[in-house]
Amino acid sequence: MEVKSVIINDILNRLFDYSNHYIEVRNDINLNIPAFSVIETDMYGRNIPYILINLELIPEDKNVIAHILSHEWGHHVLRHLKPINVLKKENFVHNPDDRQQKENEADTYAAKFIKDKSFKKESIIRFLKQHPYDLENRLNILNS
Repeated sequence: MEVKSVIINDILNRLFDYSNHYIEVRNDINLNIPAFSVIETDMYGRNIPYILINLELIPEDKNVIAHILSHEWGHHVLRHLKPINVLKKENFVHNPDDRQQKENEADTYAAKFIKDKSFKKESIIRFLKQHPYDLENRLNILNS
């Protein structure tokens, strides 16, 4: 875990430099996917953006970690998310077409970050093949 923490800190600093946005990252071992983005409204009415990750589902590979984090970071930077009031237990559901467009835009953001920061695509491609949701489309975006 310690090596992953060093890798994650380095990538988060690069994402901050790349976007001039700060987004908190929290580990959640109960999350059933590698990562998920959220904006919570706290008890004071402040919007708190963060990314949930499950470090147990993410390999110790800086390229894969960079792709996962930059994809989720993209959702925040591109303003895809609506705040969820945790006190009111609100939930926000996207329509499928809107969701797909936002996923494509986040993948495009990640692909640009990966290219600009010289990460390697090979291990990202292997990881995506292990999580084949919309695989052909995601590979096309990564390689464009």
